[in-house]
Amino acid sequence: MRGSVMKPHTVSLEPVVDEPLPVEAELPVSVAAIDREPLLALSPLRLVGEVSRIDGGYALAARLAYDGQLECSRCLSPYPFREDEEFTLLLTPRPGPSGATASRDVELAPADLDTQYYDPAQPIVELLPIAEERVQMALPMKPLCRADCRGLCPTCGNDLNLGSCACVRDAVDPRWEALRGLREKV
Repeated sequence: MRGSVMKPHTVSLEPVVDEPLPVEAELPVSVAAIDREPLLALSPLRLVGEVSRIDGGYALAARLAYDGQLECSRCLSPYPFREDEEFTLLLTPRPGPSGATASRDVELAPADLDTQYYDPAQPIVELLPIAEERVQMALPMKPLCRADCRGLCPTCGNDLNLGSCACVRDAVDPRWEALRGLREKV
């Protein structure tokens, strides 16, 4: 491989000529690497697929499976989740700098979001960044333990999924009293 040392969890594209190259990896990704607040725990990611040669580069067709634990955004309770997704990623050579286009910003097209670039001098693709990005995209922004989660009482903090609390909910926020006075004048 041109004198380079293969790092763990990488795929060399050089052997992919006529037949697809099978890819299988168990990728240890830490919760800190994902750096998303609702994520509490994450199993190793299991990636299984194949790399095929296509016009202009390669295609990675794979399945990524993992599970873990998220924190509900309403009641703050941990709950388990499982993800199993199939995806296809285009692997294309990284374009070299070309004068004026190298210094200006380029708008990404939707097709560019499913593209991973590699160095044509060393055609190696790292699987860990690909898998981490897939996890980032799959995690919900506001995870819910269940669709009808009632959340926490804003007064006492009790989990309303476990039962009602004794707090009075008819109280008006004192910050709205000025508006009540205006309503009475109008």
